[in-house]
Amino acid sequence: MARGAVRARLEGEMSWGGLLVLAIVVRVIIEAAARKASPGAAPRPQMLGVGLWNVVVLFVFMPIAILLALALAGGQLWCAVPLAPLALLMAPWSFARLALIPLGLPRAAYFVASLSDGAFRADRRGGAALAAAWALCRARKPDAAVEAWVSERIERTGAAPAPSSASAAPLRGAGIAAGAMLAAYRGDVEGARALFDSVAGLDERACPDEARRIAVGWLAAEAASRGDWGAVSGYACVSGGRAMWLLGAVAARLVGEAPAPGALGLWLRWLIAPRRRATLPLVRRALAAGAGVPRPEPEAPEPCAAKVAEGDLWSRAVLLHAALLLRPRGQVSGDDLRRLGGAWDAALDDERAQAELRERAASLGASGAQAALGPLARAVEEDLAATLRAARVPRAAWDDLGATIGRTRRRLRDELLSEVEIACDALRRRVDERRELPALSEWREWTSLRAQYETAAVLVGVEFRRLAFPKLHADVCHAAVWLFNTRKERVIANAMFRWLLAEAEALGDSRLTALQRGNVECGV
Repeated sequence: MARGAVRARLEGEMSWGGLLVLAIVVRVIIEAAARKASPGAAPRPQMLGVGLWNVVVLFVFMPIAILLALALAGGQLWCAVPLAPLALLMAPWSFARLALIPLGLPRAAYFVASLSDGAFRADRRGGAALAAAWALCRARKPDAAVEAWVSERIERTGAAPAPSSASAAPLRGAGIAAGAMLAAYRGDVEGARALFDSVAGLDERACPDEARRIAVGWLAAEAASRGDWGAVSGYACVSGGRAMWLLGAVAARLVGEAPAPGALGLWLRWLIAPRRRATLPLVRRALAAGAGVPRPEPEAPEPCAAKVAEGDLWSRAVLLHAALLLRPRGQVSGDDLRRLGGAWDAALDDERAQAELRERAASLGASGAQAALGPLARAVEEDLAATLRAARVPRAAWDDLGATIGRTRRRLRDELLSEVEIACDALRRRVDERRELPALSEWREWTSLRAQYETAAVLVGVEFRRLAFPKLHADVCHAAVWLFNTRKERVIANAMFRWLLAEAEALGDSRLTALQRGNVECGV
């Protein structure tokens, strides 16, 4: 063929651009046929467990992409033009995660991720919302309009279907992760942590692996920012990826776990992991810890800074009390609480101290010592209970047989029981009145109630669980049945059933265990 001659073409031969247009049309037709075939759940046609669109990608577009890539490697630069959109059609989530999300483009990330069958087969709409929320977190400048747009897409993820609509869109794992990512963008770290943590309790059929991986990655990074390396090590054990591989190695060296990687292994992980500039200080700190360099530890304040005369029980108890109240929340230990409880027991039970108090009451014209001791003891118990709640010291660390500690434990137990019962009553009343919330708000209400119960159980112990669980079970099961049967939010209802089942088994309640096992078997 002479130079510059145009290659002969068969009649009707299609150009590369026409081939890409045909690919898009084929995908639209396949998805429309899938919706028409099963309007209730809108599943895609399956061929031996593989989506029909994935078959087209594997046997049609993949060979074409390989040929184009080989031609591009051979110097045919024009092949890059059809190869780029073809790669986008074949791996939309990879394109969104590696390009659009780091660039902070929520709208583009949403629409590209919505094409992903491989990563978010179980929750494609939620996966698109998760991509948009993640890109919003990476945006360079905050934009209220874009934030409102992303929030609207997340609300649609778990929106109930319209009466005239035949298809429902129940809330699933990726949608919950999207709500958590938006909460993190808005600065609600506690709420984001609770939502991301709740993803682990969902049924595997309703939570894409990619959403679970993103949730664990965020939790590990947030725990590392707080210096909770024990939690980071736990997250690294349940999730993979280059970043988690590095964080797990750093955590192992900082907490002294065995086997911890050596210096060469740590540097290798750092080279492979992303965002090397941001993780370099962590690697250096882990290397210093592994080399035996002592880390500076804050000096613990003296339990009683002032000098107290020998036998002055009142002064010792008051000074210990004041020192405990002035301590930062993270530095309160069970030994501090036991020491203070013992000091107040000694002061309140000592005959000489009571005689001194009677003398002071008489000099002031008061009715007697007991009139002053009662309010004083109650004030001490209130302060101790508030300190326990703020510091979240588990019962095993502070419980003993002292009278002051015993009264504090009963006071704290009664307060926490009342609060959980009030929350359960509010949930029951709302369900009975059929006041619906968006699916994500329903899930947040449940996770908040569950966290309230679990925190109280840690503070007070199994006694609280046995007293509170019957009430909690009745009201939460009532709400979950309503969500499952009426609202058709089967995924979040199933997760509630699963938690109730685990708690009933832990408490040895065979009747409730059998009930919840049947509810869980109803599926998602």
